[in-house]
Amino acid sequence: MKTLTRLGVATTATAVLAAGIALPAQAQSTPAPAARSGLGLDAVKALATARIDGRLETLRALQLAVTNAAHLTSADRSALGSLLTSDVSGLTALRGKVAAESAVAAVRADETVMVDQYRVYMLVVPKVHLTDAFDIEAAAVSALRKVHDKLAERVAKQPGGATAAEQAQLADLQTRVQNAEQAESGKTATLLAIQPGADATAIRGAITPLVDAAKSARKDLKQARDDAKKVRAELK
Repeated sequence: MKTLTRLGVATTATAVLAAGIALPAQAQSTPAPAARSGLGLDAVKALATARIDGRLETLRALQLAVTNAAHLTSADRSALGSLLTSDVSGLTALRGKVAAESAVAAVRADETVMVDQYRVYMLVVPKVHLTDAFDIEAAAVSALRKVHDKLAERVAKQPGGATAAEQAQLADLQTRVQNAEQAESGKTATLLAIQPGADATAIRGAITPLVDAAKSARKDLKQARDDAKKVRAELK
């Protein structure tokens, strides 16, 4: 057995992990513009419009990422697509509202809505990238479990059975896959349920453990892949 591909189950596990899992950096709030006291209405509207346009550009890039993501489940792809479409629609309408405002205070109120009701940078970006990561990890868990079972079957058929090293590697592979599954299981639903709002600290607090879970699963999956490679080498 020269490659894990000969087991017929490695395509997802090796390709996914070789490509890597893109995880978002810890979500940060977007700093508010510097104090704009003294600016006229037109200048304030221009700044607010630019901030909305930046968010719209980000959302459209995320729409493309969702379209091109190879491992998103159909349910997650649909949920993210609906979220992004809704946010693009809402911010586009808000952009028009800003253009029609006749007072600086009204524009600033619109900017508060732009941040608190959408949280594009703090919440939507991590939702897309983390959902993709969790779905990739779930696919890798399934593939590596099959790799383990087929390797164990092959090892058992050797004259004399499995060596001590092979037994240890297979046991670690199985444990790593179980740990990864535990880390990623159910996290997508938790992530997608987080709502935008005025409390930035609460949003960060909800996202942080999910980022940590994705990183933990990725670490275990990489080790499981390495264990599989070691067993394969023993079988050559």
